[in-house]
Amino acid sequence: MKRFLFLMVCLFASNLAFSQTARLQVIHNSPTPSVDVYVNGDLLLDNFVFRSATPFIDVPAGVDLKVGIAPANSTSSMDAIAEFDYNLADGGSYIIVANGVVGGTPGFNLEVFGMGQETVTDGNVGLLFFHGSPDAPEVDITVGGSPIFDNVSYTEFSGYLEVPAAEYQVAVTPANDNSTIVAEYKKDFSFWAGQTAVIFASGFLSGDSPTFEPWVALSNGGTFPLDAVAPEVPSARLQIIHNSPTPNVDIYVNGDLLLDNFIFRTATPFIDVPSGVNLEVGVAPANSTSSADAIATFNYTLAEDETYIAIANGIVGGTPGFNIEVFDMGQETVADENVGLLFFHGSPDAPEVDITLGGSPIFDDVSYTEFSGYLEVPATEYQVAVTPANDNSTIVAEYKKDFNFWKGQTAVIFASGFLSGDDPSFEPWVALSNGGTFPLDAVVPDVPSARLQVIHNSPSPNVDIYVNGDLLLDNFIFRTATPFIDVPSGVNLEVGVAPANSTSSADAIATFNYTLAEGETYIAIANGTVGGTPGFNIEVFDMGQETVAAGNVGLLFFHGSPDAPEVDITLGGSPIFDDVSYSEFSGYLEVPAAEYQVAVTPANDNSVIVGEYKKDFGFWNGQTAVIFASGFLSGDAPGFQPWVALSNGGTFPMDAVMTLTNPNTGSSSRVSELTISPNPASDFIQVQMNLEKESDMEMSIFNSLGQTVMTKNYGVTGKGQTSFELNVNDLQTGIYFLQIRTDESFETKQIQIVK
Repeated sequence: MKRFLFLMVCLFASNLAFSQTARLQVIHNSPTPSVDVYVNGDLLLDNFVFRSATPFIDVPAGVDLKVGIAPANSTSSMDAIAEFDYNLADGGSYIIVANGVVGGTPGFNLEVFGMGQETVTDGNVGLLFFHGSPDAPEVDITVGGSPIFDNVSYTEFSGYLEVPAAEYQVAVTPANDNSTIVAEYKKDFSFWAGQTAVIFASGFLSGDSPTFEPWVALSNGGTFPLDAVAPEVPSARLQIIHNSPTPNVDIYVNGDLLLDNFIFRTATPFIDVPSGVNLEVGVAPANSTSSADAIATFNYTLAEDETYIAIANGIVGGTPGFNIEVFDMGQETVADENVGLLFFHGSPDAPEVDITLGGSPIFDDVSYTEFSGYLEVPATEYQVAVTPANDNSTIVAEYKKDFNFWKGQTAVIFASGFLSGDDPSFEPWVALSNGGTFPLDAVVPDVPSARLQVIHNSPSPNVDIYVNGDLLLDNFIFRTATPFIDVPSGVNLEVGVAPANSTSSADAIATFNYTLAEGETYIAIANGTVGGTPGFNIEVFDMGQETVAAGNVGLLFFHGSPDAPEVDITLGGSPIFDDVSYSEFSGYLEVPAAEYQVAVTPANDNSVIVGEYKKDFGFWNGQTAVIFASGFLSGDAPGFQPWVALSNGGTFPMDAVMTLTNPNTGSSSRVSELTISPNPASDFIQVQMNLEKESDMEMSIFNSLGQTVMTKNYGVTGKGQTSFELNVNDLQTGIYFLQIRTDESFETKQIQIVK
């Protein structure tokens, strides 16, 4: 560029000296590498690029100009591979086009047009056509079927055409055969009013590189291609839906890959496809290499401007066999505010069906592979049922979907999968006209039900619980509970209790049968001793509650300690749960949700306190809980302890205040003056206490579900003040219970771990 500007200065100086000038534009249209252009030994154009141009410039007139063409990045005019001599007329306007094939046929040349123009009438544009395509025949350039540049041969200029500066769509045709359109192009020249441009045919028509393309060189040197106009090919509209329960497939049309790795239950949008010609559709396994891999081929000829839906359906290599089902009355749009729904029955093992709305068929007696025809309805939510044809009282399944988002559009609802339960299972899917797919939402039928909570209080290994042969609770842990759940009512429930990690209900060691009443609430407690006395049983309470008045808590007591006598639970010396025998429920007590300290006493002798416990229920206001006596009073493992099962399934022990006393000893190994610090803790806690008598000492930590997360045995510990450090670094943030056991007593404190 610097050399070009330098030469312009030189030429301007020459013009002053000679006072004779001409105007010149140079266009590079030779399909060769870039070139350098020399004039009288001086570099005029450095690395001049194919399909670029100079603006019109002043050049000396009346003198001999030797033009040399050299390879790009040449070092001097001595490198020129072709030279041309010119003497331009004073005041003339010239266009020179570098054209032809360097070292080929037709050979390289500089074509000169001596009647160049730079401006025309305001509002018009001046267009000059140059035929520079080496292998193209004589051509016409037509507008609306009539030639505007007529019988133009290779290397020929057409002469200027002055027309209004607007958009034009032109066709290239063989000379004198304007019915055969080689190609069409368009360009808006409104931006170039009052100016001129050269349209030059460029490249090879045969398809060699560079390929044929008409370009424009503006009088200011700007160049760009005309915009190709795709020919109007007769077409139809087509949507393809994949509903064959097979691996993904590739779809070929006339040997070309149309859909790569097409996924089951997906769809294309409606697309334009050629009409009036045979379409050979090949279906091949996914990741195929060519149409030769097709496992099935189908031939179709579609009608112009018609709309089709093609559904790949059936079973590859099975029965019913694979096929492509075609619907030839497809729609893409319907009236505003409506949606158009088309139903296709594509479930291989489903019988003839009806689709009903409010008990009446909207798609009636539709057989496998059959399309129902469109139903145009307001775009809103619908809940439909699938029934056997002509038996709308037997509902196979119900589904719903809100089509409010698809106003004015259409969709295909297609039954998919196997009704028998084989994989993939039966499900109705939707294919929108834009290609989106999704399943309809299954509506769970209203089944009469009851509410049930199950609590495991049998001091045995973990168990599996089966209901009517199906696994309900896997590896159900002692002193854990379920939340209240919905279970069928009005039908027999066979409950099987099997060892943990059982393989089926056949492993059950005990079975029980229950029929629950609709709308009622039950609590079932696994209790007793497996293989012992009293024997294992499931105790059922049929007046369960989940909530109480706000600010209160509802407490139900269950006596589940196998060797404990009839007991009272007292508060301030008065019974709140009176004369409760083993395996008996007390009934609910609704009290303010606060902290309570209760005592366990023999029935009718509230002066003898077996143990005292406390718990703050302030966090559980408006809810219910079961306090269940658990373990053995005699000291056998697991030891006696009252536990709490919340209505959400959480379990934990109550905090011991006064621990159990062995009546056979005159003194006890009772823990007193118990302190824990820090609390909350993160890594270590320090436990300090007074032991009234030498005893074995064991500490355990339970989580909020009552599960033991840590146990440490300290062996024989002497009488008096003592302290222990406990590492709790492995515990996660939460509430835990620290229990200290001696030979004859236990004490429980709540601790909090914060990380």
